[in-house]
Amino acid sequence: MKALFALLFLTLLACQLFGQSEVYYNSDYSPGIYKTKSEFINNTPSITAAENLRIEKIELIGQSDSLIRRCKFYHKDTDKKIKKVFAISFQNKLYFSTGAILKNKNKKDKSLSANSNNEFVLVLLGGSNFLYSEAGLINHWKVGLSSGVSSGVGGITGHALGEAIEDAYPTTTVYGKGVVWDYKNNEFNVFTDCKDFNEFIYPFKLETLNCNVPEINLNEIRERISKIK
Repeated sequence: MKALFALLFLTLLACQLFGQSEVYYNSDYSPGIYKTKSEFINNTPSITAAENLRIEKIELIGQSDSLIRRCKFYHKDTDKKIKKVFAISFQNKLYFSTGAILKNKNKKDKSLSANSNNEFVLVLLGGSNFLYSEAGLINHWKVGLSSGVSSGVGGITGHALGEAIEDAYPTTTVYGKGVVWDYKNNEFNVFTDCKDFNEFIYPFKLETLNCNVPEINLNEIRERISKIK
């Protein structure tokens, strides 16, 4: 019995030290491609042959685990990239396209851009209220002004905008900005900054984040989302 307790203690200690206790969301959605928001809401993928997909991991600066947090999908038979879809359920994991996030975000989340609308982000946490992910999104007006690459009335666009996002992405947080799919409102809510996140969790009476720091700690966001998901 003592040996059993000792083994249990060592297992728990290892989980705390190496993060092995972290459990990620397993998709309840039918495998396949959800082209539209309506298909996703009704759990009716228009393409169900998920085994015909190939996933390509996007390496992130500072990532210490093997989890595929950001990726691209391809058709195995044609090797064509999957474009202009809402979400993909693949190998018990759920991925949102950044294009879908931007198209279906809360109206208050303005001036956001992604490096590619055809990249996908993994859902890390999920429950009956929210699905939580982390996407490489920036406020292009802020980046344009602060980086000195804004030009004209329209600000930075095209290749220059993509480069600005790539440059800004690792310095905001390791994995990007927190995003939730809100089941009640059928929309995405992007946590653009610390104040925005604190306003989001205020109705749930959770401890707010300290905004007097250079960047948002995503671990603290995950911890709070896990309590209300």
